[in-house]
Amino acid sequence: MSATADETRRALLKLLSAVAGPAYRKSEANEDLDRQIDNAIERVKAEASEGAALIAACAPHGKTLFARAQQKLDTLSGLKLLLQLATEKFGEL
Repeated sequence: MSATADETRRALLKLLSAVAGPAYRKSEANEDLDRQIDNAIERVKAEASEGAALIAACAPHGKTLFARAQQKLDTLSGLKLLLQLATEKFGEL
């Protein structure tokens, strides 16, 4: 089974949406996929910053928010790597 460029793009967009959650905005769907991932990363960094501020304020849910954001950032980095591999195979997605 060999995936097409369009199938690969759709799969990466689904993964982005699932990983980033509210940090992903479908309104950006016409943007370059790499840019969409970068935008989601920036939003998740803001979530991490909020979590760190809550930790500093001794809020009980700050650690959870920060840990989730860190996991999302790690997964989004992996998604960028998958995009790079797909781009090497198909060209621009």
